[in-house]
Amino acid sequence: MRSLSTHLVNTMTYVVSAILILVFLAIDISIDNWVDVEFDSALTDKSNYLKTLVKVTKNGTEFDFAGEFMPEFGISTKASFFQLWQGDAVFERSESLSQFPDMDLLKQDLPLNSEIFADVVLPDGRDGRAMVSYFEPQVPSNSSILPSKIEPMWLTIAIATTDLTQISVIIDSSLAIGLLLVIVLIRWAVVKVIYRGLMPLNELNLALKNVDVTQKHIPLSSHFERYTEIEPIRNELNKFIQLSQQYLQTEKRITADIAHELKTPISELISLSEIYIRYPDDQRIGVSYKQDVLNISLRMKTIVNNLLLLQQASSENINLHRQHIYINALMDQIVDELAFKFATIHSRLNIDNRASNDHCFADEFSLHLILSNLFDNALYYSPSDSAIQICLVSDDQGLTISVENQLVTAIKANDLQRLTLPLFQTERSRSNSERHGLGLAIVENIAKLNGFEFYFTLVSSDKIRFSLHIPAIADG
Repeated sequence: MRSLSTHLVNTMTYVVSAILILVFLAIDISIDNWVDVEFDSALTDKSNYLKTLVKVTKNGTEFDFAGEFMPEFGISTKASFFQLWQGDAVFERSESLSQFPDMDLLKQDLPLNSEIFADVVLPDGRDGRAMVSYFEPQVPSNSSILPSKIEPMWLTIAIATTDLTQISVIIDSSLAIGLLLVIVLIRWAVVKVIYRGLMPLNELNLALKNVDVTQKHIPLSSHFERYTEIEPIRNELNKFIQLSQQYLQTEKRITADIAHELKTPISELISLSEIYIRYPDDQRIGVSYKQDVLNISLRMKTIVNNLLLLQQASSENINLHRQHIYINALMDQIVDELAFKFATIHSRLNIDNRASNDHCFADEFSLHLILSNLFDNALYYSPSDSAIQICLVSDDQGLTISVENQLVTAIKANDLQRLTLPLFQTERSRSNSERHGLGLAIVENIAKLNGFEFYFTLVSSDKIRFSLHIPAIADG
């Protein structure tokens, strides 16, 4: 598993190291170039000084050189060299060249008053650098008698580059060591900075380890400082904990309600069986025993089927098959199916169809299930002689079906918000063994699964309206 801190440390180290290497490389190149320029400048100064010692007199060209003032051209282990030519003949050689009588310094054809630099091997075998210049000898301004023709001269001066190489090695080594030390220090600093920077995350992680799902907020330490980057994570975690609390409480309530709903028919079966076992010859019990057991079992089957349907709708396992549905025909079918439960259904349902289209594009099973539950609830929870208003309206946004009915008992505001909770029942429905509080929960889940909008509101203190909106994007 990758480490965020390690990744940050390595990335920052690589980036900073790359920048430092480029900077140090630029510095090293600049220093090396500067040293080379200074070395060539020193060569030029020595060459110019030696040129000033060459003079033209009436006796010819003379070279007035005093070795005691420039001992580097004498005989030594670190000697420098120079050599003068006039024409093809050697005019003067440094004392250091006396040890190498058969060796001459570099000489090249050049334009007058010009010079070149070149890396050479000195006569004693050392690496060096030479400057070759081609010039006219100096003519004194007060001389009246001069030779008719003054021949230009070559001057080559060569100096060992051993010291220069040593200096370059020292500079390069110092820069390399400095670069390595800087990278190590930066690595250490980055580790410390990132470790301290990630401390809020570590504290948040410790808080999460100690969190209790029953608490509303994550227990952070009192000295925990809030950060712009950490606070959104903390807020989202608190929301997640609150949702988990809600789901936990919902699951607890559903579990208790399921146990309550199944406990009643099970108790009835046990009681009925115990009585029949105790009084097997009582015809009054024996005659209705089989039918009573069947009815109780069917009630339990209805509860289990509704719970399975609710679970299926919640887990999105229903396969939707959308098709063109004629809404009037579907509602007529539902009314006929509910007629056995409500004999006056035809007279109580008032359908006001204002829709421009008599069909919609939806899953028939889902729409049939939703409308069946809405019609059934409206008929059951309204006075037996009251009218149920069903209105269909369509526009560019889609089709809206609303079911409005009076209430036998007023619904409290708290109960209104809980109508779609699984197994929630009002006081009247609790007294009816055929009502289990699953219908509206199934309707809401099926509507969400199909992308429908399901909502309800109190029209007045004794009247409620349920609405189902099928968006136009699902319309054929």
